Amino acid sequence: MVSITLTGLFCNIAMYLIMYFYCPTLTEAAPRWTYFAVAFLIFAYQTLDNVDGKQARKTKSSSPLGELFDHCCDAVSVAMFAAVMSSTLRIGSSWAFLCVLVGIWPFYLAHWEEYHAGILVLGEFNGPTEAQVLFIIIEIITGIFGSDIWTYGRFAVGNLAAIAVSVGALATMYQNFRNTYALPNRIQFSKCLLQLLPIVTFSILIIVWVSVTELIHSKPHLFIMTIGMIFSYIQSRYITQRVCHDDCHLTYPIFIPLAIVVFNSILAKSGHAIIKEEIALWILFSISIVQFLLFAYFTTIQLCNHLKIKVFTIPYSSGGSSNQEYSNSLLSHMEEGDIKDNDPNSHNSDEAMI
Repeated sequence: MVSITLTGLFCNIAMYLIMYFYCPTLTEAAPRWTYFAVAFLIFAYQTLDNVDGKQARKTKSSSPLGELFDHCCDAVSVAMFAAVMSSTLRIGSSWAFLCVLVGIWPFYLAHWEEYHAGILVLGEFNGPTEAQVLFIIIEIITGIFGSDIWTYGRFAVGNLAAIAVSVGALATMYQNFRNTYALPNRIQFSKCLLQLLPIVTFSILIIVWVSVTELIHSKPHLFIMTIGMIFSYIQSRYITQRVCHDDCHLTYPIFIPLAIVVFNSILAKSGHAIIKEEIALWILFSISIVQFLLFAYFTTIQLCNHLKIKVFTIPYSSGGSSNQEYSNSLLSHMEEGDIKDNDPNSHNSDEAMI
């Protein structure tokens, strides 16, 4: 149910805010209780993220809207996890940016593969659950021994951990490409690759941006959450296109303000900025938030109207017959062609709920 999924998202927001206040530059040593709190909140998020689908099946309220809502909340959480783990490992803003890239690419490619395969295939040892368990362990270790353990050595242990995670992400990405290429009924592979244009464009823009600006160091949290919200919008649009069996868009209007801000930073490097970089960053952050919220609101309204459901209401009163009637009604809507649920054996069926 959406209420369960939202509660999980709020756990991630709380987790992020704790580290935001105690680690403004991603290098400070936070009080030990904060790491235990973060570990608990990650565990709560993981639990809620897994039980929402079970609750939806139990109440016979599964729907494409639930699947979309679940994965969109996960997309919003990617940048928050990158910032939190960077703060815990005390690796700084530049490495935090690397962690964001390491988070967004496997996430996008997993749904890219699902777009063509019709099923979300997660690795046995490198899936999101394993990553969350690893994060919980890291937080508990940090809470017990203190964050200084990650700063030992000429090349800090925290940096080595970030490199190890990056290698694992590369392995996951290779698996996504290999699986998609091997699909028997997919479209021409070059057309599959063309669908990666949005994430490639986005990655190029933010890499150019971080190479010419000091904002990543002076305003690390704002910078990371800005690119995180833009990614959330891009990813959510792509998931919606898959759920609704729509054509994949190759570009989005949000790239225009992002490109303008990047260009402004390029000019600022030579002392000819159009507007102060920090102000431009705040404007872009505001645009990305508004863009994502408008998309989430109108998409939810349209899906609710199409499926004849309500977001926070279980569609039955008391008897089991009403449950069955609702299931039959929902199935008939999903068989109309423009909105369908995924294979019941896929990972998504565990997360599809109202």
